[in-house]
Amino acid sequence: MQKINPNKAKDIHNIKPAIIKDLTPYLAPILNILYNRAIDEHEYPDTLKSTKVIEIYKSKSKTDPANYRPISLLPIIAKIFDTIINDQMMKHLTSNNIISPTQYAFRPNSGTTIALQSILNKIHKHKSDKQPLLAIYIDLSKAYDTISHKRLLHKLQNNFNFTTTTTTFFASYFRNRTQSVHTQHAQSTTRIITHGIPQGSTLSTTFFLLYINDIIKHAPSSKVYTYADDTTLIITTKSIKDLQIVSQSELTNIIQYFHTNNLVPNPTKTTYAIFYPSYEISLTLHINQKTLIQNKQAKLLGITVQDNLKYTQTINNIIKKLQPTMQTFKYVNKLLPTKTMIQLYYQNIFPHLINNISIWGTNDPKKTYLQPLIRTQKKIIRLLVNQPPLTHTKPIMIKHKILNITNLYILRICTEMHPYVHKKQDLNRPEHDHKYIQTSEIHNHNTRYSAQNHQFIPQQKHYSKTAQP
Repeated sequence: MQKINPNKAKDIHNIKPAIIKDLTPYLAPILNILYNRAIDEHEYPDTLKSTKVIEIYKSKSKTDPANYRPISLLPIIAKIFDTIINDQMMKHLTSNNIISPTQYAFRPNSGTTIALQSILNKIHKHKSDKQPLLAIYIDLSKAYDTISHKRLLHKLQNNFNFTTTTTTFFASYFRNRTQSVHTQHAQSTTRIITHGIPQGSTLSTTFFLLYINDIIKHAPSSKVYTYADDTTLIITTKSIKDLQIVSQSELTNIIQYFHTNNLVPNPTKTTYAIFYPSYEISLTLHINQKTLIQNKQAKLLGITVQDNLKYTQTINNIIKKLQPTMQTFKYVNKLLPTKTMIQLYYQNIFPHLINNISIWGTNDPKKTYLQPLIRTQKKIIRLLVNQPPLTHTKPIMIKHKILNITNLYILRICTEMHPYVHKKQDLNRPEHDHKYIQTSEIHNHNTRYSAQNHQFIPQQKHYSKTAQP
């Protein structure tokens, strides 16, 4: 592990709240000395190991603790130190291609969109080849909280060849780490953590990636895709008869791997879907003695994957998320200026519209499945400027520079195409097979746009038989 460069210590204000940012010129030199001293002594300071856990209500019964999401609050000084260490470690991992090629979370040049594109491309390909196809969506219970410190340190030293001094430093990172839970009405006693990693640290996400980095070795007959603790198995066989045998075998191998690494699969939330054949077949999968539920649709990385590979339910879910904000807009648009309303639009509406739009979107505004969302966006635009229901929205959107759904899709596709058109070295992207191909490469005859780069076609959206595999 390298010491922190004093000349770069001033840059740490970029990752701290504004109150700390103002003190950066005074704190940076002091923190630089303290951080380097901790590295020299291979000892993570005990004062930075305390975690305050608060609860965020999710859904269902408020009396059930399982319906609350625990959020870990770490000391700001600790989060800065962890970020600096993680930057060093991630640079080493990416430059040497150490992270699993099918791990899409918490790494540069990746995200949920590229993960979904890879998974859906795999499904589309095998389904178009009429191969028996099944996907298993494995859910883990409290994945970060059950990690074995001893096993993690063993993997760092033996699987990734971390030096003894670095492993000693990380051993001190977990030793004597404390935690207390705070609610609105009570506070627990402070206890020492014997398992798990603090979720409020960027360093913890990298630890988790390394902890399950070898998962792909334990399912040789299927394709394993992981996004942090979200695990998806794609299984194909030559015959329907083999699908049952291979699927159960691969699932058993993965479940055994999780148990060996002290991770706990949740059978009640683990589901599977059959994409081919489309008709119902007799197939049963189980984890231990618990039979899994076959679902025609499953939530995956922000969208709903349907067994017919349509996006109707995804669109419905987006509209449902927008409804509460729309109700609020009906009242506040009479009190707030248009400028503020547009700010609220980008804060509360835009993130839902842009999220994974290159997966579920299209540049054809006449697509039937997209119409409900297009109408919903128009209603929201009218609410922004407090106009009647039948007001034409195009002039309003032009005036305030707001893109409609189809233009948002085109913008996102162009953004994703940019790294392919203007290639950079060492992008270190995870495994993906969605190529961008010029129109001129698909057919031999010339078209008016055949030589223009903006007419590149994303293969995952156009499954042309003449396109490259």
